[in-house]
Amino acid sequence: MGLEFAVLGPPRAWLDGRERALGRPQQRALLCALLLAPGELVPTHRLITALWGEDEEDWPKDPVGQIGTHAHRLRRALDRPGVLVAGPGGYRLAVAREAVDVFRYEDEAGRAAALLRDAPEEARELLARALGRWSGAALDGVPGPLAARTRERLAASRHAAVMASYEAELALGRHAEVLAALRELTAARPEDEEAHRLCLLALYRCGRRTEALALFEALRERLDRRLGLDPGGALTGLYERIRRDGPGLAVPRPRQLPPDIPDLVGRGAQVREAERLLRSGGGRGGGPVVVVLSGPYGAGASTLAVHLAHRVRDAFPDGQLYARGDAPGAVREVMAGFLRALGERPPEGAGEGELGARYRAALAGRRVLVLLDGVPGPGPLLPVGAGCAALVTEAGTAAEEVREPGTASGAGAGAGAGAVTGTGTGTETVRLPVGPLDPEDAYELLARIAGPDRIRRESAAARELAELCGRLPARLRSAAGRLAARPQWSVADLVGRLSG
Repeated sequence: MGLEFAVLGPPRAWLDGRERALGRPQQRALLCALLLAPGELVPTHRLITALWGEDEEDWPKDPVGQIGTHAHRLRRALDRPGVLVAGPGGYRLAVAREAVDVFRYEDEAGRAAALLRDAPEEARELLARALGRWSGAALDGVPGPLAARTRERLAASRHAAVMASYEAELALGRHAEVLAALRELTAARPEDEEAHRLCLLALYRCGRRTEALALFEALRERLDRRLGLDPGGALTGLYERIRRDGPGLAVPRPRQLPPDIPDLVGRGAQVREAERLLRSGGGRGGGPVVVVLSGPYGAGASTLAVHLAHRVRDAFPDGQLYARGDAPGAVREVMAGFLRALGERPPEGAGEGELGARYRAALAGRRVLVLLDGVPGPGPLLPVGAGCAALVTEAGTAAEEVREPGTASGAGAGAGAGAVTGTGTGTETVRLPVGPLDPEDAYELLARIAGPDRIRRESAAARELAELCGRLPARLRSAAGRLAARPQWSVADLVGRLSG
């Protein structure tokens, strides 16, 4: 594990998973100055100006001595000999760039920018990971000119990454999901042209053309009044296309799937059967295939459904639609969002019947996968034409009702029968149970998250832990995560805590 550092928020350090106290603000300022140049010898003069500026009148009485004192205290705080070393005329922090969160963030944001045009889904996942590293303002609470300049630079970088993430969401047809955030952003940054450009596009794709035009006019008036300028060419060009309902504004191929997980364990039988069905091109009756995954809470039906959707998405080149049961809004709102994602503009105030007819027409002749994760009464959202398919999850089935693969196929069969209704004539509905993992798969999941050596050393305790978790993936992940975060615990310690 070694040393790890965070500066995208208040500076923090961990040694083998345990957080270290970093001491006074000036100590943290010195650490950050070294962390921003990991592995490099930073001259003492540069460290002095980083902490106190260029004007010698602002320096303490003995700045070189103060730097030496702070370095000595940092060595004790980090408790790792040879990490902070004095060299000729300066100091060096012997850590890899990967040990500092800002460099992982910049790498992910840079790769996302390169992928944004051609692979927006991958770019979105990278940006979510990059932005998730932030826990507040960069170098929060750190004094000194270097910290102030770095804060300003990273704040601009973070804003650019947020803009890129909205760009990716719009490219994937998720304009309805990001519209509220873009409206808040334009209100908070009333002269930010890029935020306005993205908001105009989201408004138009949500069928709110009049609002989009009004937003542009308000910005143009504000810029003229305050700065004597007109909006730039990109924003003005978009406004003209919206005004004329020009081509290229709609997104007919939505990519709405949430990120896949990298460590799915087991489920081989369900994956093979579901993938075969979804790739078959249609049900036996000439309609779509609907695969229903059902099981007890914590069995991982939602995770499996997302994984399956990613595996077969190449078979649905016209897009993938996604809705979650705990998201706000009834079926009508979900259907209207799906229509907007498909490039349609549902009429204001249209009822579910009219929206349903438009939805079916929008899917006609397309190959679209619909993933409905725990959506109540999903029938109206299911496709009815051949070429499309649906994955539906039903959570909360009692564990004893979950059957083995192959015993619950056919419409209305198996656990949770009757929850998926409203499918069209010729639809083939197949139910696949998702129960506890096999003992070996449960053991493997613990090993992947908590560490294989650690689990192997306490094999018997690990198997007991798996049984205490009912071999359900959600509980196993939670237990293994607790072990990973507490290297001082043994597996038997956690078993005792859960058994007590």
